Amino acid sequence: MGKKTVAEEIADFVVNLEYNDIPDRVIKKAKDQILGVLAAIYAGSLTKPGKIVIETIKQFGDRPEASLIPSGFKTSVRSAVLGNSSVGVALDYVDYLLSGHTGVSAVPVSLAVGESIEASGKDIIVAQIIANEIEGRLGTSVFLGPQNGQLWSYIHLIGGAVATSKLLNLNEDQVANAIGIALAQSTYTIFRGYFAMAKLFVSGLPAQIGVQAAYFAKNGMRGAHDIIEHPLGFCNLMADIPLKFMVSSALGEAWVTDTLCYKIYPGCAYVDAIADCILDLQKEVDINYKDIKEIEVYTNVLTTAMDDFAAPFTTIDALKKEDTFVALNFTVPYTVAVTLIDKELTPRQFREDRYLDPEVHKLAKKVKIIPDSKMSLEILGTLPAIKIPKLSDIIFGKFSLKDVKLEDVTVAFAGAIKIIMKDGSEFYKKQDIPYGAPGNPYDLTKKYIQEAKEVLSDDKIESSINQILNIEKIDNIK
Repeated sequence: MGKKTVAEEIADFVVNLEYNDIPDRVIKKAKDQILGVLAAIYAGSLTKPGKIVIETIKQFGDRPEASLIPSGFKTSVRSAVLGNSSVGVALDYVDYLLSGHTGVSAVPVSLAVGESIEASGKDIIVAQIIANEIEGRLGTSVFLGPQNGQLWSYIHLIGGAVATSKLLNLNEDQVANAIGIALAQSTYTIFRGYFAMAKLFVSGLPAQIGVQAAYFAKNGMRGAHDIIEHPLGFCNLMADIPLKFMVSSALGEAWVTDTLCYKIYPGCAYVDAIADCILDLQKEVDINYKDIKEIEVYTNVLTTAMDDFAAPFTTIDALKKEDTFVALNFTVPYTVAVTLIDKELTPRQFREDRYLDPEVHKLAKKVKIIPDSKMSLEILGTLPAIKIPKLSDIIFGKFSLKDVKLEDVTVAFAGAIKIIMKDGSEFYKKQDIPYGAPGNPYDLTKKYIQEAKEVLSDDKIESSINQILNIEKIDNIK
């Protein structure tokens, strides 16, 4: 028997991983991830595009297998995954890790499939962590490529496939087939569509395909086992410099789930530290936004680039035309202005009556974004915490994730703000690590309670938190 393909190495990990093999700290991270993702789904379900997704899925008339969240409406597994994942990403309010926004598929897939087969809480956690581990590695394999972040929509294909395969108890051959089937239809997100309502499908549609791939594999459908590393395969297509070996690097030895970053505000990760600065500053001093002359925001070049892409779609006229807030999740001026005025950054700041307010856009015009080279370089600290490997070692596979202590990684998406008042006084604040990122922990029950209170009773909020924090004790997730 020859050397295993990458998909076969992944399949070995998927089939053999047990709950007791996973470090306690990683399980704790996964529980926090459930809290954060469910909170994002609760919030997304109240948005206009979220409501459209939910209502459309209800009209499908699928057989009842799994629940739409938070209503509990029963639909098919694949539609529950599509709905919950799409609604969860509506406000860009979900976690991310090295490398990818994995939670918005890892959690909905595990819950929907698990509910349909009456899996245990331990089964759910294991499937969710498997999805994180494989999605994050697939994202890293194409890190040196044309896309980044949520544009890596194809990670949800493999996440849906492996999490479902684990819950369906597929064998190694079947898991490798599921991966081959899922990646055969690799999604490639078009950036223009990212600033319209259709952005909601960036994770839900690929995750749905991944789930279906596992069911097809269960019934005998075969896929290419070498689809990841083959010269005509995934990595060569999706990366300028493909890092094929990273997809199965140190599975079971290094845990990319350790690098989870939890968002406590709706919006792109690049605005988190800036929002932290404003809200912390407002605790120290009373700033009347009407007396502000100018606002300087210091940030990394990635934030600047993302803001440039989003800017044409964030004017009042553009927002009315697109009929959605989606582009505002990626713009610094709006985030700064509305946070200064409202003294909060929550889903409320992305309701139509708020995001079309001329007063907010007037203040946004006073924001000047200044790229900071030091902050840009600090982002590299997000990568290996112990040593930075040579690029040649990474390219030629002489590097493994086990060489890195991922549990020690910090996320240096720093930001700073200087507020210059009309009377000449100035206020300055810098945040090196955003709240919720590794190195600056945050209690995810706060986010969960904030969003759950919009859709659940106090009793249900309390009981659901207890169930999530003790999910390993649940025999039947349904």
